[in-house]
Amino acid sequence: MFGRYKIELSDKITLHFLSINTYSERLKSYIESNIHQIWNGDNEIIESAEDINITKTELKNLIERKTEAQKIGIVSEFICHLYLRANKYEQHFLFRNLEEKGMKKGFDGLYLLEEDFFIYESKSSLETTTTATHNENIGESYHDLRKKIEGINATNDPWRNAYNHASHRSINFNDNISKTLKSLSKEYVQKKFSKVENYNLIPSSTLYLGARYTNIDKDDLKNKIENLISGYKFKKLNVLCINKNSVQHFIDYLNE
Repeated sequence: MFGRYKIELSDKITLHFLSINTYSERLKSYIESNIHQIWNGDNEIIESAEDINITKTELKNLIERKTEAQKIGIVSEFICHLYLRANKYEQHFLFRNLEEKGMKKGFDGLYLLEEDFFIYESKSSLETTTTATHNENIGESYHDLRKKIEGINATNDPWRNAYNHASHRSINFNDNISKTLKSLSKEYVQKKFSKVENYNLIPSSTLYLGARYTNIDKDDLKNKIENLISGYKFKKLNVLCINKNSVQHFIDYLNE
């Protein structure tokens, strides 16, 4: 469904390589069964099939008014959220407003896996950026997470924004996450910043390739990512890399 290749480098580091050329019927069916919850939250009740169509229309309307760079960001993050949900990561934020500048969560996502919460950050590259690499995007994702966590060039309080989303009525409420985020927000305001090595991280990279599409060369990318992250600090690290053909496949699905 995702063309997934998973590599566990250690008990702390896992690589996830996804290769998505076209949207199979299985993938579209899985999107259909998750799109409403990803957009609105797991507790948002589906009263009829029309609710799913409305969600698809909302997403389509969002994408249509965005720049090309913003469009690929939206679609990339949606696919990542879909994949992580398929791997039992519990979503503790709304995808709704994920790309809107008026409401920033600070992080692109916050997940719970068993008793650990993970912070997610996504970077993607346009098809026309022929020199883009997964290493560059993963590096940018990781350093963005580190800057937000450690208060480097601090502007927004990422913990308060994450708390607001995690406390939304449509999200499966978790008291421990809520209290942790609220406490971290208070410390952030007081400039008592955290250290990145105390957190579980999910940096992700999506390359749109169009006519240049190929599946990920897993051995080559494994070596490159291993070298890249050798100096990174973290509690646990899940690296997510996706080769994707076109953003149009997702738009075509929304129009079905």
